[in-house]
Amino acid sequence: MEEAQSHHLNPLNSEGKDDQFNFLYGGKKGMMSKEEIEKFWKGGFVMSLQQVSPNFVIDERNRNLIGAIYTWIWSNLGRFPPGVLDPHKGLLLWGEIGTGKTTLLKGIQRYLATINQIAYGFRASNICIEIRSAAEIALRYSIDGINALDYWTDRNMAGNLAIDEIGREELSKHFGTSCNVVQTVLQLRYEQRHNILTLGSTNMDMAHPDEFRERYGDYIMDRAKEMFNFVKVGGGSRRR
Repeated sequence: MEEAQSHHLNPLNSEGKDDQFNFLYGGKKGMMSKEEIEKFWKGGFVMSLQQVSPNFVIDERNRNLIGAIYTWIWSNLGRFPPGVLDPHKGLLLWGEIGTGKTTLLKGIQRYLATINQIAYGFRASNICIEIRSAAEIALRYSIDGINALDYWTDRNMAGNLAIDEIGREELSKHFGTSCNVVQTVLQLRYEQRHNILTLGSTNMDMAHPDEFRERYGDYIMDRAKEMFNFVKVGGGSRRR
């Protein structure tokens, strides 16, 4: 996805159905207008991003991207019609160093936790996302072996996962047994893609994914296309 277009939609959709009305009021009808609800939830997403990075701002470099991710979140929850990002797939944020990929992942994580708290009364922990770096997952394997990966791959244990900095991990060894851990995790999570979401970030160029293909193989490359929306995070470095 090169340039995502923002979909200016209200979590209370155009029909204003009662179930959506109650959902976004937390069961308290009549306290806010539709416009106020929309402002509240959009502002909540920006606040979540600013809690991660206090200097975060929406500008011409990221406005369309933030709008597309906002729509993706709510369409994944069944509250918006799909936008430019497929709500049945996760997100693989790619771009150069410093463009804000990790900030976006952590902001999404915080926002979903807020939705779980306010809209669901903490009853929808299944919508929340755990974030682990690829390097950390590799380290866990080197210490505990293949069983360490069960937490992120076993169908009875695994939940939504964001793998940060894909491609920066080293090939792991556990008592001499080598493992390409990201390849293994993606392969096993692919089989559960309809039940759990996988997100990620990488500095690799996913518009020309030769490096990704070389590192993880043709099989995972093909599976990644089914698991992820490839989302370019451009605009140059935001680090100060």
